[in-house]
Amino acid sequence: MAKKSKEQSQALEYFSRALRLSFYFLKVLVAVLVISYLLSGFFTVKQDEVAVVLRWGKIKGIGDERVLKPGFHWSFPEPIDKVVRIPVKKVKSIELKEFWDPDLDKENVTPAPFLIPWLHGYLITGDNNIIHTLWHIEYQIDDPILYLTRTSQEESMIKIAVSNAIVRVGGRLSVDEALRTRLETFSRMVKNEAQKTLDELGSGLTLVAVYLDRSVPPLQVADAFNKVIKSEQIKSARINEAKSYANRVVNTARGEAARIVGEANTYRSEVVNEARADAEYIEKLTQKFGEGSKGLNVYLAYFYQEKIEEILANLQNKFILKRPFPGKENELRIILGKKQRWKESK
Repeated sequence: MAKKSKEQSQALEYFSRALRLSFYFLKVLVAVLVISYLLSGFFTVKQDEVAVVLRWGKIKGIGDERVLKPGFHWSFPEPIDKVVRIPVKKVKSIELKEFWDPDLDKENVTPAPFLIPWLHGYLITGDNNIIHTLWHIEYQIDDPILYLTRTSQEESMIKIAVSNAIVRVGGRLSVDEALRTRLETFSRMVKNEAQKTLDELGSGLTLVAVYLDRSVPPLQVADAFNKVIKSEQIKSARINEAKSYANRVVNTARGEAARIVGEANTYRSEVVNEARADAEYIEKLTQKFGEGSKGLNVYLAYFYQEKIEEILANLQNKFILKRPFPGKENELRIILGKKQRWKESK
């Protein structure tokens, strides 16, 4: 009996020791699991993105603390916290074909007699004409909080906003403006209108660029449009040639006029300077000889004769008239068109 009791005591002791050892390993295992769980909460945010932590489905933090910038961070792992990474610096692109005719992408296709609304996309301009346009859109996330809370289908939202803007802006332009003359203005106005709509919706999205890739008339009237465009191009070329010729002529005339005016100013300066020099010289002579002196009168007579000879030397035809008799007038007869009496030597 005593032996049996001793064996039971030893069995209980072994069992107790086994339980203690099991609990020890269980504690270690739980500790390892808890530490692994907590360590799994470390995460890295890349340079082209930000992160938002959702705790039990709600955004964690207040104000700017809600958005985690690039770097190393920690949060409770799921299901307590959930890290949502948002690529704010990535530029995404969409091609908008709602106003495009797929037949335009085919070669040697016979145009349909009329447009089918659900098959052929088209845009009506302000002067009630139909055109086909193909658009390329680039956008990025501007406000991660608004994007996370208010935007679920970003591409659909952007397509709807841009499509509505195209319809509104296209209705304010003529067919020539939408096809050729104001393409950049068309794209810029569509971008501004669509961005205004996205801001009103609080989407957190920003349009980086809206490009009008192609703008063409319908296939049914493409030949007529091409003829009009060709004739306008020829007209513009002729007008530019005429303007270029007019500019050349005007510039040449202005240059010639400037040359003549310059020569005239130079000649005037020479004459004025020469006259001033003569006047100063005569004034000095007057001061030297005295007014009414015989030497001064002789010099003035000589000076007058010298100037008259210079003037007469530059004249081709000279007519010398004697002083008329008292009470009579001189008579001068000039024969025009007189034949030359000698031949010029060759």
